[in-house]
This record gives sequence, structure tokens and C-alpha cells, in this order.
Amino acid sequence: MTLELPVIPRPGEVILAIELNAVQNMTVAQTLKLLEGIGYKPTLRYRQSQDGSISVYAVLKHENIDPLILKNSDYLGEELDKLAELIQPNDAIISPRGISSTQKHASV
Repeated sequence: MTLELPVIPRPGEVILAIELNAVQNMTVAQTLKLLEGIGYKPTLRYRQSQDGSISVYAVLKHENIDPLILKNSDYLGEELDKLAELIQPNDAIISPRGISSTQKHASV
């Protein structure tokens, strides 16, 4: 198992994570404690940019779902809304979803 968070999810892959170094309304320890308190079991992952900067993530979910379900539903919508009430800024919450390349081209 790698500790690096993938940049582009594979088809059907869903990641729900918090970029810990982007959270502004609490410390990393407070963020992790909050996430555990609402039922998550976060695992830590990192991503290194080409400029050498490192971002650390608390991964809350890393699942594989039927890509058609991802395309046609608001998968994780309620969870994202709940997290957005707690985590500031909202863009510290990431949720990339892998859809097949044919579906990507169809929606463009």
C-alpha cells in the first residue's frame, strides 16, 4: 500500500479526503479529532507537487463504485454538505471521482 494519494482516480474510484494543511479553522490535531468524533477513521496520505511542495490528506473514503452510478447520482452529496459545515475553507475537502473516458467525452 502506497502512502501517496493518486492525482487522477481510476474509473469507478472515489476518494473523499481533507487536505489537512489547507484547513484554516482548526489545527491538524483538531481536524483529525473532529473527523474521528463524527465516525470516520482517517488514514494519512500525501501528494508531492512538481515544485516540491507536499500536501497531507486525511482520507475518509477510498472506494470503487460503478461509474454509471457516479455519473447519474449525487454520490456522497450529504457527506460533503456535512463536512462543508465543519471544515473551512470548503476547498480543503476533496472528492475526485473516476468516470470512464467515454463518459468524460460525452459530458464535455
